[in-house]
Amino acid sequence: MIKKVLNRFFLVLGALFALFLILGATSAPFYMHYNLGIDPNHDNDTVQPFEPQHVIMMGGAGMPSASNLMRLYYTAGLSKNYDCPVTIVHPQDSICHVEMFNYLVNQGVTREIFHDTIGTNTRSQVLGLAENFPELLTTNIIVVTSPEHLKRTIKCFNKAGFQYVRGMAAYEGTVDFNLSLKGQKVDGIEEVPSVESTRLRYTFWNYLKLEIDTYREYLALFYYRIKGWI
Repeated sequence: MIKKVLNRFFLVLGALFALFLILGATSAPFYMHYNLGIDPNHDNDTVQPFEPQHVIMMGGAGMPSASNLMRLYYTAGLSKNYDCPVTIVHPQDSICHVEMFNYLVNQGVTREIFHDTIGTNTRSQVLGLAENFPELLTTNIIVVTSPEHLKRTIKCFNKAGFQYVRGMAAYEGTVDFNLSLKGQKVDGIEEVPSVESTRLRYTFWNYLKLEIDTYREYLALFYYRIKGWI
């Protein structure tokens, strides 16, 4: 009995792994990830143009880290472009808040920079923000976070009673140069052919990473929905 259950379990795992590999060879992971980064409130902009009055940055990992630096980059641009203050939402720690504050100042942000340290997940952080800054419930705010988290984050803000919310996904910029090996001196063992395909060298592996981020976020969305948080 146990052997039969284990066999089925590993068959299912193998089938899922094969499916992940197949999808990694297609553009599906890109579009799944891209869909998570679309602001669910963006359709409202067709009625009236949205002018942010406050930028909310949802903190990522440590500082410096890829996620925080990307979010800070977009946050600084929005604050300078719309001349509005910033609130950094990030758990209390010994160094990150100071480093993020310094980064924004060095990038030319001249408006007020506030900090909110309540909560360690999106739901608790949004509730903490509503508690500490109740005036933001009726203020035009734009929320900056990583693309895969944007949909869940904005839905949390909507559920918590924030009336005028838009989102900005902190996408990475793409490279714009030829990655081909042709004409380049790379040496090595001549009998082993060079892999010219950038899809095999980069895209496939990048898409596998996107799949992990995307499936993890789908699970988080499902959990938040059954908890009634979104």
